Amino acid sequence: MTEQTKDPSVPAHILESLTRLGFGEPTEIQAAMRDPILQGKDVLALAPTGTGKTLGFGVPLIGNLLNNPPKGKRGAGGVRFVESFDRLRAVVVSPTRELAQQVALDLSVVAKGAVLRIGAVYGKSPTAPQREMVRGGIDILVGTPGRLREFFDEGSLSFANVQTFVIDEADRMADMGFLPQIEQILSAIPTKRQVICLSATLPHSIESRVLSLLRDPVKVEVGTRNSPINRKNARCDVADDDKVSLLLALIREKKLRGVVVYTRTRRRAGWVAEALRRNNITVGLLHGDRSQRCRNEALSAFSEGKVECLVATDVAARGLHVPRIRTVINYDVPLMPEDFVHRVGRAGHGGGAAESFTFVDPLEATAWSRVVELVGEEIKSIPLPTFPSSTRRVTVRKPTPVVKRGPIKLKFDLPPTPKPNRKKKLFPLTGKDSFSSKTRMKRLRSTPISRDTKPGGGIRRSGPKSSR
Repeated sequence: MTEQTKDPSVPAHILESLTRLGFGEPTEIQAAMRDPILQGKDVLALAPTGTGKTLGFGVPLIGNLLNNPPKGKRGAGGVRFVESFDRLRAVVVSPTRELAQQVALDLSVVAKGAVLRIGAVYGKSPTAPQREMVRGGIDILVGTPGRLREFFDEGSLSFANVQTFVIDEADRMADMGFLPQIEQILSAIPTKRQVICLSATLPHSIESRVLSLLRDPVKVEVGTRNSPINRKNARCDVADDDKVSLLLALIREKKLRGVVVYTRTRRRAGWVAEALRRNNITVGLLHGDRSQRCRNEALSAFSEGKVECLVATDVAARGLHVPRIRTVINYDVPLMPEDFVHRVGRAGHGGGAAESFTFVDPLEATAWSRVVELVGEEIKSIPLPTFPSSTRRVTVRKPTPVVKRGPIKLKFDLPPTPKPNRKKKLFPLTGKDSFSSKTRMKRLRSTPISRDTKPGGGIRRSGPKSSR
């Protein structure tokens, strides 16, 4: 970053790391965020996906922490030291586990070689390793709201020395109901603090509530709000029963690679993934019901090219930086129109051409109209490739007319039920004799045990009861 080399607030080895990673001039949003963050002001940053918001706050944040080390305590011999419990000075809160891991990884790569420790905590994962990491001392902690609150409540985490609090994907935090937890975390942080909010899609109805978390913020907005950038977006009008056939035709005829397929629900994600497997397409599955280990394995396999497609829900629609993604297919129109922007924004992070296809069923017309209204432009429909139709034929049956009738009395001429013959002998024995069960049991009790009869054969001996 050539412009930042003139700024003494950014350490030289951090700039060297950015140069080594291939980052040149800062993007527009990165340049706009740098000065307010270095000055310690609250910031609300709005920019489309893929514009570099993570590094936009990460580079000046790391610079501030390195240029202002913690005071610590003076120990024996006049040597100052910082206790592990008091080391935490910056917290980044993310809505999903994958995004928390991604942000922590990006910040760790930038701060490589520095004395800062950076880690992530999130739910549905073993707490013991994360708790040990936090108690061992950490400078920047990235986490989901639930796990951060859990560690704070049990005393494993202290916010007493936190100077900067970052809210990533602020609109998603509001949609998922995380804002009350964020407010509780903020109440435990010193009042002299810096709060940074980031988002690509922030509806005006939510913006006022997000602004209530900030104090005299500097609002930085770059590009058109709620719009995906540098993407070839297309609409495919297709019935829901034909979506699988169309998906297979697109992948095969267009020879698509690096494909991410987004579905509306977890069940549909599993169903689509199984349909692709049955057609000899390697696929990874990513949704909220899977364990963190399975989610990491699926994402790693896709990133390394071991599978052709990744089927996911909106849990993987935000903030993930996977350079291999070239094509995004919206198998279902998202219920929240903002998720469309985040979905298609996953494509093209590694540079090069990127495209997206959205399957629109007639029943999804209302949801699609909300997407078009949010994006602000009409997305054209494209001719569909040839594929075998699997539309089910629905047979309409005429309703049976209802005839009103009075009460019906039925008479049946049935033969009378014969009375049981109680004198009939029900238990015939071998031979000519047969007798009732009562007589049979009486005879068995009085019959002595023969030589060939095994003990315990059900014969009750006379005399006093023996102890068992």
